[in-house]
Amino acid sequence: MLAKPSVTSKKDTMSDSKEQSNVISPIGNKRVKAKKDAFCKLIAENQQKDFVICSHDNPDPDSLASAYGMHRILSFLGVESIKMYYCGEISHPQNRAMKTVLKIPINPWTKPIENTFINASEKPVFIFVDCMGGQKNMSIPFEPAIVIDHHKATASKGVLAIHDEVGACSTLIADLMLSLSHEYDDKQIPCFDPDADDMKEIATALAVGIKTDTLDFLTETTTDDDFQAYKVLSRNFSDEKYHKIVNYELPPYVFDAERQAWENKKSQPPNLITGLGFLDDSKSDCIPYLADKFMRLQGIQTVVVYAIVDGAVRGSVRTSSSTLDAQNILDELFGQGNGGAKHGIGGAKVLINVFDVNSMPEEEMSGLWDLVKMNIERKFQRITEK
Repeated sequence: MLAKPSVTSKKDTMSDSKEQSNVISPIGNKRVKAKKDAFCKLIAENQQKDFVICSHDNPDPDSLASAYGMHRILSFLGVESIKMYYCGEISHPQNRAMKTVLKIPINPWTKPIENTFINASEKPVFIFVDCMGGQKNMSIPFEPAIVIDHHKATASKGVLAIHDEVGACSTLIADLMLSLSHEYDDKQIPCFDPDADDMKEIATALAVGIKTDTLDFLTETTTDDDFQAYKVLSRNFSDEKYHKIVNYELPPYVFDAERQAWENKKSQPPNLITGLGFLDDSKSDCIPYLADKFMRLQGIQTVVVYAIVDGAVRGSVRTSSSTLDAQNILDELFGQGNGGAKHGIGGAKVLINVFDVNSMPEEEMSGLWDLVKMNIERKFQRITEK
């Protein structure tokens, strides 16, 4: 069993690093400093229980990385039973590449899993990362004991929250890792140990999480902590795996969807909207990918890409406009409660399973698409003309 974790100060860690090259100074985020002792205490008191790390629905790189980093932290603090789950899908090709390349051990949440925890004699400890819980983007129906988050939100009463409005949750996770160590044979053994198993993969994940959630350090919430954390991580990650994730491969159907999106687009700069018709669920990652790509079109500041996927209308919104808000666009186009957005990026899903799309004759499918297209485009025009 590991000795009781201790929290090293920046001064002490810098001194130790002269003797041990694998000890790195923490970033020094004030919220992490204020809560790390309480965090360690809660983990120690529940060390023998099952711990469940939960990403938000449809996890992005920051959420995946935060979960992976938290797994390392719990393992370092002596927790033996650790599981990671998410609801929804990992559909964007970059997110899928990240999970595959780094072999992140996170699994989809299912009803049998839910029932197992409901019926457990001793309830597990739930930790939510990159979200607070009780929000539109968290469908796992359990109350967390701990949350680590960077969004504008308030944790429920009684929840231990490490929260600061920095650019990425990965920054807070990285700093927490850097702040933890334990003594062994008169030496400080760090949680963030570059020589530990999987540390290169964890550092790679956290670096990608920071890069993507800050939009390459351009969001208004980006802080010096994000820069400093990325600097540390970039010195310790896998260059090869990092570039595989950043330069992720695209399946051929993405290019077919791009051609259709270009043909169907309605563009009145700085606004653009386009529909992809009917898509198989396995190809729904085209929607956010093309929303990102159309934002690079000269003169465009706001993009909406949508499609009918099985029994739902799905849409992605991107905007850099100073007058249009991504959440408001989602609410207007797809209805309140059907989507969420942050930093000008958002997605929505509206169930239309009253229609059995898969068994519809072609004529009825065409009519349904025309109705959806007309409704969404009319609303988009009204929003952008205000």
